[in-house]
Amino acid sequence: MAASLGEQLRLAREARGISLREISEQTRISIRYLEAIETDDYKRLPGGIFNRSFVKAYARYVGFDEKEAVEGYMRTAREQGESPDDVSTTPYRSHVYTNGGGTRSPLVTLLLTILILGILVLGVYAGRHWWQRRQSERAQTPATPVAPAQAPNQNVAQRGQAPMNAATFNIQIKAKSKVWVRIKADDGDSTEKILDAEETRDFTPAQRLSIQLSKANVDSLEIIINGRMAKIPAETRSNNLAEIVITRNDYERYLQ
Repeated sequence: MAASLGEQLRLAREARGISLREISEQTRISIRYLEAIETDDYKRLPGGIFNRSFVKAYARYVGFDEKEAVEGYMRTAREQGESPDDVSTTPYRSHVYTNGGGTRSPLVTLLLTILILGILVLGVYAGRHWWQRRQSERAQTPATPVAPAQAPNQNVAQRGQAPMNAATFNIQIKAKSKVWVRIKADDGDSTEKILDAEETRDFTPAQRLSIQLSKANVDSLEIIINGRMAKIPAETRSNNLAEIVITRNDYERYLQ
């Protein structure tokens, strides 16, 4: 029997080593609502447009197809004898506080909540798209040569030599086999990638580069800093996730 939508989302989350608490903190969705989605118990959700928004936000964060997730939710809801647009018996109340003692129409409150939620979702999507495009442009920019007589990538190719320049902080990661990684340069947003075998990526952070991946795949990456091989110890982040942190101040002690 094919796995239900909730099971598919849970498997996608666990494959990336993501906890429900992390999704809750990033999407502002209650953990009990996330648990209801994973168990296909939609009666515990607020109902109506909130259900679809929650399912889409969950799917987006774990890398699951959003359209497929919404279609799976609506299909499962109908199979359970419910209309996806019905509001559950446990309404989702938005707490809006005012200085006055008057009351606000529930319809107005609902419309304001939907508007604010839509603005937040669009803002997050636009920011993520901008950052990914910036990272892609940075990765495609060739390294600055040390001297006019040298080719841009000469120092990277000649491993074991001294660093190019004290002011340069170039990091190259190479996948020995297909591997999922989450990369964060300095204080920017994280970017998730699936690197194919022999695929390389170049980064020039100002101070710090963080690489997260499954603990089982730690040895699947080759790290080159300023043209020299490096062996950076991985730190445990969660049961399934490890993190490699490279900083400008202490990377030299890990060079081989």
